[in-house]
Amino acid sequence: MSPALWSLLVLGAVAVLYATELVPLGLAAVLGCVLMVLVGAADFATAFRGFADPVVFLVGGMMVVGEALFATGAARDIGDRLAKLARGDERKLVLLVVLAAAALSAFLNNTGTTAVFLPIVSGLALASPGRIRVANVLMFVAFAANTGGMLTLVGSTPPLLAQAALRNAGFRPFGFFEFALIGLPILAAYLAYVTFFAYPLARRRFAALPAAPALQANAAHNAAPPFKKYAALGVLLLCVALFAAEPIPLALTAILGALLVLLLGCCPARELFSRFDWNTIFLLAGALGMAAALDKSGGGKLVADWALGLLGPRLSPWTFLAVVSAVGILLTQFMSNTATMAMLTPIALSMCRTLNVAPHPVLMALATVTAAAYATPVGTPPNSLVLVAGYRFRDYLLLGGIFNVLVYVLVVLLVPLIWPF
Repeated sequence: MSPALWSLLVLGAVAVLYATELVPLGLAAVLGCVLMVLVGAADFATAFRGFADPVVFLVGGMMVVGEALFATGAARDIGDRLAKLARGDERKLVLLVVLAAAALSAFLNNTGTTAVFLPIVSGLALASPGRIRVANVLMFVAFAANTGGMLTLVGSTPPLLAQAALRNAGFRPFGFFEFALIGLPILAAYLAYVTFFAYPLARRRFAALPAAPALQANAAHNAAPPFKKYAALGVLLLCVALFAAEPIPLALTAILGALLVLLLGCCPARELFSRFDWNTIFLLAGALGMAAALDKSGGGKLVADWALGLLGPRLSPWTFLAVVSAVGILLTQFMSNTATMAMLTPIALSMCRTLNVAPHPVLMALATVTAAAYATPVGTPPNSLVLVAGYRFRDYLLLGGIFNVLVYVLVVLLVPLIWPF
């Protein structure tokens, strides 16, 4: 059997593990790299290239900075101040926490961002006799955290995978804030969607749910000294400034930020390593390694040629983007967005070469739609976290599914205008 076919068999097996989660996603990705070497689809250096990729250091460094904000209570303080601004007005609270969650998740872990707001919203609901109901707020916080991940390179893992794929293929990489060119219109659409449709619908739909269940979250409020809180915030702002100006490589900025929060004592190193999201690191590194193996073995080109034969040789670039985006936005409702992006990126890149299409619009569209997991409670951890409010699967399908359709339309219409084929 040819290396190309072996690589596709390995990808298929790993895809099954991704979908069923019989083993942790990170373990599945590393297993894929091992199998790529054992079956002769790639050599060791190629299959494990992802573990030395700057993107892995970029996301790892920013995880440390984000953990410092959560550990010191700085992120919780931001939420408390927003709650005071709302003054018991539920509609105002929804808009404030949606904006805050989107802004925080543009730079921090979206799961941690959502967890910050769980006890805040619960406390406000308990303190207000019926004026604020957790079910009317929390789903929109989770969706906002997912949407905020579309604004920057480090907002979620799909943009990082797109970035690595472009760089490894010799194309111009995306800028740190370039994702906001499509992310901001989607965020604006989300705000309008929540204000004029989803929030009024939620108030009617969730009227029978408990007003204020006792919500627990990992993002507990720690009594850290003010210096540590300000230091964590200062390091985050420094990283943002360096990301914008790019005087040094992005990965180096993230590592610098991680070192600073550790040296300043914002988060004890032993505690940090125990809470660090190693699964995401191994999943990201393994996915990059498998993508490299697919490319070197010719597996990606084999699928691209098959898909092109199925869709027809006269496939237009716009139709190609629309089809790939549809596949991505459907899969990400049930699978990890990283896993979905990791499977589709090498195939999409090979098809771009075959069709002689610029990869930037296609990978930007994929990075955006695979982060748009709104229609199910299992599509992304923030959606699962807020299940404690009493939501059911059909609630996500209604409130999130409608917005998923809107995101898809915005992507296929706007992306080709911003990044021409």
